[in-house]
Amino acid sequence: MKGKIIVIEVIFFMIGILTGCAVIENKTDRTDEMQSWVESANLSDQASSEELYKAALEEDTLVIYSVSSRVFDVKTRFEEEYPGLTVDIRDVRGDDIVNMVLNNYEKKDYACDLVICSDCDGSLYKKLIEPGIVYPYIPWDIAPNMKDGHAEHELVFLGEAMMLIYNNEIFESQPLENLWELTEAAYKGKIIMANPLSSFSTYGFCSALLTESETMEKAYTDYCGEVLTVPEGKCAGEIFWEKVAPNIIFTNSSDEVMEGVGNSRSDGSWIGIMISSKMRYRDLGYHLSPIYELEPFSAVYTPNSVTIAGGSKNINSAKLFIRYLLGETDGKGEGLLPFSTVGTWSSRTDVEDGNPIPLREMDIVYLNKEYIYDNRTKMCTFWEELLKENVVE
Repeated sequence: MKGKIIVIEVIFFMIGILTGCAVIENKTDRTDEMQSWVESANLSDQASSEELYKAALEEDTLVIYSVSSRVFDVKTRFEEEYPGLTVDIRDVRGDDIVNMVLNNYEKKDYACDLVICSDCDGSLYKKLIEPGIVYPYIPWDIAPNMKDGHAEHELVFLGEAMMLIYNNEIFESQPLENLWELTEAAYKGKIIMANPLSSFSTYGFCSALLTESETMEKAYTDYCGEVLTVPEGKCAGEIFWEKVAPNIIFTNSSDEVMEGVGNSRSDGSWIGIMISSKMRYRDLGYHLSPIYELEPFSAVYTPNSVTIAGGSKNINSAKLFIRYLLGETDGKGEGLLPFSTVGTWSSRTDVEDGNPIPLREMDIVYLNKEYIYDNRTKMCTFWEELLKENVVE
């Protein structure tokens, strides 16, 4: 791949700002209406799968908005397991999901039953969960086996990470020890990353660096042997991205990043920043190796959650699908299988991780979603300007 890839034009930058980064104001207050639905939905029930299935047979098609294409595999298994039930998957980008659900709510058009999404900038919680537009359903008999922090405001069914991955055909071993190495001239055109204004998870990774100023400054000193000069009003993460952006090929998605890094060719990208679950494509011949240890960090934890959309007309089907997605009571159900791959971490204490290296052994950070959400306008503006400077026609 040569030169920069044009990913978006100025108008698309502005769409990213207006949709993914802006707060939607003046939402109609329908608290009483939602409260009535919550009472009828009985989200704290102790119904069994068999009871839910019987009730679900009286309902319509279950509609799911999902950022994960693997849910299509779950759909197939689910419909085989529960004859008579039908699932309709809408494959949607993360920030689009938030806005689509908000739009449904405003129009009183409850077209979605389940929302499967990673909350990389806090908007899922702030715009949908906190105001009572989507709700967690945590099966009573599965809840005791959920990891800490994975069954509270939202139900996390899978852990992934945005991380650095390199071409192991070009490098026999990990080529980096410090994140700041990516700013060197040798990496010009050899790094590939999705545009953070079009990729929800990449936005989370980029924003995380902006919240880790102290560790980024220390890593700079360790690598360069001098103190990083940080101008007033900036942070070390911003300086890092300003220095590394000229070396990056920006594209649209982790799929394209995976293709760019993993293909067998000497002139391809060396390093990619992508979602960890793409490592499963090694089984298809892609040359991908993860970087687990790096100063100051190599990955940002990206949990995937499932919530029920308020007003759902197919509440029993939704509950049953969530149970199936979590592997049922004993964690051995087939709904988990499409997600139990290298590059994933289990949300349950009684189910092993799909990845051989546990999170505790990685240099990983966790999203400060409150900070990222509160500063989203600043961050989006920063990236809009940076991309204008570094994406060429």
